[in-house]
Parts: sequence; structure tokens; C-alpha cells
Amino acid sequence: MPTDRRFHLLRWSGYAALTACFLSGFFYRFAPATFAQSLSAALGTSAAQLGVLAAWHFWVYTAAQIPAGLVVDRWGTRLSVAAGSLVTAIGAGTQATAHNLVQASLGPLLTGLGLSVVFVGVMKNNAVWFSARHYGAITGLTMLLANIGSVLAGSPSALLLHHMSWRTIFGAAAALSFLLAVAVLLFVRNRPDAHAAETPSNRTSTNGAWHSIRQVLGYRELWPVFWCTIGTNGTFYAFSGLWGVPVLTDGFHLSNAHAALYTTLALAAYGIGSFLIGVVSDRLGRRKPLLLASSGAAVAGWLLLGCAPWRPGWSGLALYLLVGLAAAQVTVSFTTLKELVPRATSATALAVANTGVFAASAVIQPLFGWIVDLTHHTAGPADLHSYRMALLVPVAFSVVGLLGALRATETWCRNVEADSTTTPASRPADSITG
Repeated sequence: MPTDRRFHLLRWSGYAALTACFLSGFFYRFAPATFAQSLSAALGTSAAQLGVLAAWHFWVYTAAQIPAGLVVDRWGTRLSVAAGSLVTAIGAGTQATAHNLVQASLGPLLTGLGLSVVFVGVMKNNAVWFSARHYGAITGLTMLLANIGSVLAGSPSALLLHHMSWRTIFGAAAALSFLLAVAVLLFVRNRPDAHAAETPSNRTSTNGAWHSIRQVLGYRELWPVFWCTIGTNGTFYAFSGLWGVPVLTDGFHLSNAHAALYTTLALAAYGIGSFLIGVVSDRLGRRKPLLLASSGAAVAGWLLLGCAPWRPGWSGLALYLLVGLAAAQVTVSFTTLKELVPRATSATALAVANTGVFAASAVIQPLFGWIVDLTHHTAGPADLHSYRMALLVPVAFSVVGLLGALRATETWCRNVEADSTTTPASRPADSITG
């Protein structure tokens, strides 16, 4: 087989296996919104307890992100993601068989731990196997394909609940994650060379790992992108991953299947937007204008959801789609970060940014539920007023995100490597600020 044909075969087979793992992660992340009523009934939870249960995934995922970046940088994508997918399978199986809140919490804890390396591994693989000038588009394509998992967690899962239990669905997902772990071992290669499958990509000592963390945390250009991604993605993940459906079922008395359609379409808009924004950014040769536009859209969307007199139908759907499209910013955010740091620390930098997104989601989900419980004083499901009060939480986070976007650094779609003779704090950021 010619060398170029072998290269393309290795690149796309590995990409397919990794993206499938990434897709499964989106399913686990957003399924609690669709299964909220079933989970609450089976486990006997309040709104706040349900928020904590769903947030376990985000808390553990958040805590594991930087270690995951170090693991991928040291041991390579292949072994790291295969192990992570196996842990994910165990977590999904645990949740499928849980009969109380403590047992059920172990499921999202393990899936969050396992999936923490999947995100970093996928982005690292894209940086190694695809050219820099197409990185925005390939990152957008990855997010688009991965969002099939979030779409499956919405209306299709709601329809499946009419024919099988949520336990059966999680059990099937566990089996799939195990098969994906095997596929990663078979098809993924760390680098485009003969020994990439067996050789870790960047073995460093423990001291070197901590030096990488300190180096990444020292890049002042990272932090505005960190905050603006929280404002768009941290808020959207928390809402669509749990509260987007209950707002409609409790606040407007929609059926679970009908309400899940709103979050499904919002997630579809997020996926399609993630691809389109990457292509547009690459063609414009700019990153910052798209960071600003999406951050502004997030602020507008959350404000209108919390304060405007919208109802189910076109007005409600438009607002759900707006916050979903705003979250498509993640493609440009991750691409910008990849361009701002040296390749050797790219996985760690992406992990730091992703830590912010999931830390915010882990805070927002139980805080949202706590506000709903606090402001709801009658028996039965919460009313719309309680949910409107809780929606002020993503409003506040999105405003902080917009301030971060205003301070973001323009890379002009080029890798801006730190000069070996300068410290991160002294890099010439002003010369590339949009």
C-alpha cells in the first residue's frame, strides 16, 4: 500500500475510533436531562439531590482534566483513551444497576473519570494528525460528530423510555463503551510513524509534568479564553445536561418527550454550529470576532430565558437554539488555545480550559436546583417563577464570559510559539491582540 494511502487510513481509522468515544461522552453528559423524571422516581431524590447526582460527572471530570492532560502528553492517546473508555464502561454499568442515591452517584463519578482523558486525547490526536490551517475545521467536525451523542440522549432516548427502562439504556451504553476501548487499541496510533502505537508521545518526569502545569498556568493569554468558554459552554452544558427539560415539564406542563425535543434541537444547533464556526474562522483568518459574537449571544439568550415572557413554541425554541449556537464557540476557543501554546503542552492547556467549563457546570447544576427548591413553597413540581430565578445563575456566568472575550488574544489562525528566551508573562501579546 502506498505510504500516503497508509497515512490516510491510519489517520481516519484512528479519528473514527476516538470520535466515537467522544460521542459516547456527550451521551452520558446529557442523558440525565431526559432521564430526570425516571431517575428521581426510582431513587426518590429532590431537585437539589438530582442536581448533585448529575454534577458528580462534572466534578470528577473537572478534577481529572489537568492530570488527564499530563497522562496523554506522557503516555500517548492510544493507551490513555482505551483505559478511559474501559473505566467509562464500568461507570455506566454501575449506574444501570444502582438502587439508591449513593450507588447511583458512583456511575457518573466513574464515567466522568474515564471520559476526562477522551477529550484531551481527541484534541491531541487532531493536533498531531491534521495540519494547523485545517485545525479549526477538523475541531468543528469533531464537535459536530460528537454531538450526535447528545442528540441521542434527547428525544431518541425519551422515545426509548416508552419501551425500555433507563437501566437497560445505560447497560447498552456500557457495552458500547467496552467495545470502543477495544477499537481504540486496534486503530489508534499516537503519531504518524512506524512505532507510534507502542511508544508514548512525550514521556516526562514528574518534575517535568509539574513544570508543564506551571508553564501553562503562566500563559496570561489563556485566561480570557478560559472565562469566555465558561460563559458559553459551562452554562449550556449545565442547562441542557439536566435542567433544560424540567423547565418545560414543570414550568409549562409539557410531556417529557416533547420537552426533550427542545434540548435535542438545541444540542443539534450546538453541533452544527461547532462545525460551521470552525470553517468560518479558518476562512476569515480570525478568532476573536467569533469569540465575541458567541459570548454576546449567550448573554442575550440567558437573559431572555430568565426575564422575557417566552412560552413553548417558536419563542421558546428560538431561545433554546440561541444558547445552543452560542456554545458552538468551543471550537474557536480550543483552536485559539492550541495556537497560543507550544505543542508539547497543548494537551495540558486544553485540559485547563476544559476544567473551567466543567467546574462551572458542576457548580451551576446543584446551585440551580438549590434555588428552585428555595423559591418553591408549595407541594408538587416547581413552578415557572422558581426556574426563572434559577436562570439568573447562567446569566451571571455568561456576563463574566463576555468580559473574558473582550480581553481575548487574536492569533490570526497561526501558532504563536513562546520564545525560548522569554517567560510566559513577558510574551509579546500586544502584537497579536485583536
